[in-house]
Amino acid sequence: MELKIVVAQINPIVGDIESNEKKIIDIIQDKQNADIIVFPEMSLVGYPLMDHILDPLIQEKNEIAIENIKKMNSNAVIILGTFTKPPELKEKIQCFYNSALIIEGKNIMYVENKRLLPNYDIFDERRYFSFDDKFEPINIKSVECGILICEDIWDEHYDTKVAENLVKNGADLLFVINASPYHINKFKLRANLIQSKSKKLSVPIIYVNMVGGMDEIVYDGQSFVTNKFGQIVFKAKEFEEDFPIVDIELEGLPLENPLTYEMDWRDEVVKALQLNLYDYFHKSGIFNGVVLGLSGGIDSAFTAYVCATALGSEKVNCIMMPTRFTSQESIELAKEFCENLDIKYVIYPIDDLFAAFEKNIEKNLGKQPFNVADENLQARIRANILMYYSNKFNWLLVSTGNKSEIAVGYCTLYGDTCGGKNIPGDLLKVQIYEICNWINREKEIIPKGIIERPPTAELRENQKDSDSIPPYEVLDVILEEIIENGIDSEYRSLKQKGFDNNTINKVKRLYLNSEYKRRQLVQTIKVSESAFGIGRRYPVLKKINTF
Repeated sequence: MELKIVVAQINPIVGDIESNEKKIIDIIQDKQNADIIVFPEMSLVGYPLMDHILDPLIQEKNEIAIENIKKMNSNAVIILGTFTKPPELKEKIQCFYNSALIIEGKNIMYVENKRLLPNYDIFDERRYFSFDDKFEPINIKSVECGILICEDIWDEHYDTKVAENLVKNGADLLFVINASPYHINKFKLRANLIQSKSKKLSVPIIYVNMVGGMDEIVYDGQSFVTNKFGQIVFKAKEFEEDFPIVDIELEGLPLENPLTYEMDWRDEVVKALQLNLYDYFHKSGIFNGVVLGLSGGIDSAFTAYVCATALGSEKVNCIMMPTRFTSQESIELAKEFCENLDIKYVIYPIDDLFAAFEKNIEKNLGKQPFNVADENLQARIRANILMYYSNKFNWLLVSTGNKSEIAVGYCTLYGDTCGGKNIPGDLLKVQIYEICNWINREKEIIPKGIIERPPTAELRENQKDSDSIPPYEVLDVILEEIIENGIDSEYRSLKQKGFDNNTINKVKRLYLNSEYKRRQLVQTIKVSESAFGIGRRYPVLKKINTF
C-alpha cells in the first residue's frame, strides 16, 4: 500500500497564532491530492511558548485557530501539533498536554498526547505539561499509525518505550512530530536513532521537524523518512521551510545504494547562525539594519560575514574605532574585508575621547598606572558609540565575543559584550578559524591576514591574547573538557594529553570566576550541546575547591 504524505516542515512564530494558522491553512489548501499532511510539534503556537501558555489570551487564540483549521475542506487527514487543556487536568498544576490533533472530515478524530516530557538542556516541559500513557495506534486511511511527539522516540533513558508499545499494539507506520533543536552533528544523531528504530521494529518512520530561529534556539528542519529496513528514503531541506509530498510504500524492497545526507559541520553552523539572525531580525520587526564594531580581527569579520550573508550587505554597518594602540594593519584589513562583501563601514577614531577620560581621571584620582581598567575603558567607550548608532538609526547591535573568551571572562562587561544578539558566542576560537578557512575555500572573502595574524584586543602596546590566557589551541581543548564533562572529571585526561597543572588550574579558576559575566551576556545562538545560555543553570555565588 502507498500513501501520499506531506512533510510540512514549517517555520512558525511563537505566539503569532493567526500567522501560523494562515500558513497551515495555505498548505492544506495547496496539497489537496495528499492522503496525510503532517505538521511539527507545537507548530500552531510555536515552541517553546514558555509561560505564555498560561495566558488566557493565548489559550483562546489556540482554540479559535483549531476550530478554523477543522473547518477546512480537505481530503487529507491532518496531524497538527499544538497544546490542549482537557477537563481531566483542570485541577492539576500541569494542566496542559503537548498534543497531536488528528483531524479528518472537519472533526478531531483523535488526540494523541506526549508521554515522555524532557526536562533537561533547553527543555522545561514538566513545568507545564502532564504525561499521558496511551499507546494505541490510530487508523488513518486504512493504515494503523502510531503518533509520537519528539521525546517519545528518545526513550533510551526512560522505562517507557513508546515506539515499541505502539508497534506491539499493531502500528504499521510511525509518525514523529518534532521541535528538535539543532546542534553540531544533530542530524546524524537523529538519523542513527530513527534508522535503528525502524529497522528493529520493521516499520517506516516519518520524522517531521520544525525549522526556524527562536531566541537562542535554531530548528534545522531536515525532516526525513525511513523505510522498514532502516534506510533513509527521503530528506527535506535543511534550515528552510519545505512542504514536499512523499510517496510512502509500506511494503517494498530495500534501497541498493542508500544515501547518508550528512552535511559538512561548518556549512551547518553557518546556515544555523544565518537562520537564527534572519528570524530574530525579521520576526521581531523592530530593526532597520545591524551594526557592529569591526576590529580587524577574526571574530568581528566572521560576525560581519554572517550578518551580510543572512540579511544582505546593505543592512550591515561596521564601525572601526581605532585608538593609539590600533595598528594600521588592523584598519587596512578591516577595510579590505568590508570591500570584499560590499559592507558599509565608518572609521570613527576614539583616541580623543579616551584621552579626555584619562585627563579627567588623573584630575580626580591622580596619576594612575595603566592596567586592565584602562583597557576596559576603551571597550566601554566603543560600546557607547555603537549603542548611539543603534539607538539613532534603529539598528540591532550585534556583539562578536566567542565562546573561548566568554568561558574565561576575557571580555569587558558593558563593553564588547553589549548588544542585542551575539553571533559567535557558542563557537570556540579554534572552530571560528576552521569555519573561516572553509568560507574561503573557493575565493578569499575573509582576508588571509585576518586569519593568520596573532589574535589581539589591541588595548595596550603590543598586546597579544596569549599574554593573558593560554594559546587558543591549548585553551580550547581544556575548555571543551571542562564544559562538556565538568570542572574535575577530565583532570587526569588533560594531564595525559600533556597539559601542565598550572595551565589547567588557571583555566579552571578563570572559568569558575567568570560566571557573573556570563549571567549578564547578550543572547547568543546555540550550536553546541553545551551552550552558555537557555539550557545552562549555574549559580554565580559559589565556592568549589578543585585545585
